[in-house]
Amino acid sequence: MITRLLNCPVRAHRNGVLVEDSAVKYQWQVELGDRRVETLKSVSGVSFSQEFIQLVQNSPDGKPVPDLVMGAPELSGTMTLTRGLDRSEKFTQWISDSRDPSRATDTQAIVLAYVDVQNNAVKRIQFEGARASSWTSPDLSAGDSSEADETLEITYLSCNPI
Repeated sequence: MITRLLNCPVRAHRNGVLVEDSAVKYQWQVELGDRRVETLKSVSGVSFSQEFIQLVQNSPDGKPVPDLVMGAPELSGTMTLTRGLDRSEKFTQWISDSRDPSRATDTQAIVLAYVDVQNNAVKRIQFEGARASSWTSPDLSAGDSSEADETLEITYLSCNPI
């Protein structure tokens, strides 16, 4: 009630995912399996690329006919995720498991969902063979009032919009 009077953002849960600010219109969320487990503060470095090969053939009358043929997609990539204060235990466990050398063959597909204010997925991108390659914890010092954000770099074998 007081937050409405003061016009403050309300921290609320939507489908089990904590929404940090009600003024946010679009945000990224992590899906593991069939469930969204965490809202991310930012995502950067996601790109798709496709190779095209120029093919020149001769027409029946002997004239060259240039054409572009789709080649192989780019296979591996890296993206950077910034985690806010609402870190889920399931995603943290996935990060720890993916960095464990004894589980080198265990890779799991993760999905990043770009959601609107009603928590409907606008865009979903699936990353196959994803592993946490770098995990930077926040710098905490006495008297520091900055946010405790974690930065996570994920390397993946392939990505596809779904």
